[in-house]
Amino acid sequence: MDYLVVAVVAGLAAVERRGFLQAMLSRPVALAPILGLALGDLRGGLLLGPPLELLWLGAMNMGAALPPNEALGTAAIAGGAILAGRLLGTGVTPAVAVLAVAMAGALAALGRTTDRAIEEWNVRLAARAEALIARGSPNAAVRENLVGLLPPFLVSALLAPAVAALAAWVIPAILRDLPSASVPLGWGWTALVGLAAAAGARAFRSARGIGLFAGAAAVTVAVGWIVGGAR
Repeated sequence: MDYLVVAVVAGLAAVERRGFLQAMLSRPVALAPILGLALGDLRGGLLLGPPLELLWLGAMNMGAALPPNEALGTAAIAGGAILAGRLLGTGVTPAVAVLAVAMAGALAALGRTTDRAIEEWNVRLAARAEALIARGSPNAAVRENLVGLLPPFLVSALLAPAVAALAAWVIPAILRDLPSASVPLGWGWTALVGLAAAAGARAFRSARGIGLFAGAAAVTVAVGWIVGGAR
């Protein structure tokens, strides 16, 4: 049932990302918490969402551009991490999170290849829709549009749960056999978050944007320091 949830959420995110609505719900900062909530671990989704968003902040769908498929990568990472954390009984820890990114992050790059194939398919569908409209069959042309939404849904609904299942199987095995690895893997998560912040800063195209980013980062660090000291 959990993998069906991952499949449905990933498929809907793929459709929302380029073909319908485009309300940014497929962005990592929204998608990871949504998937976490659907799987019963909102905290895990909230832990994963912001760093993944920063990591892929520049991966925007603009015109014909085909960036890495951040929605597909996020669904696989979040699904794998949350299910692995459940099997371990720890939830999504930094060690679980960094292993999930290492195992499933490459799926975003693979998603760019599948996006290209889907775009070529949609070009043919668009030509058929135009021909149907010219022949006076607008309802048939609308159906062509609906057919075009099916491939991205199916690709994400198949790939995301498959990779999440692999991560949910491998990650607990690693952490159970090598419990001492949790500490250095936690450092790896900290490094990954720093890398994501740098990638997010690099995505800004104005000096003002970089200044705002740096100011927000400083406030976040200060709040984290105060909260951590209070505990």
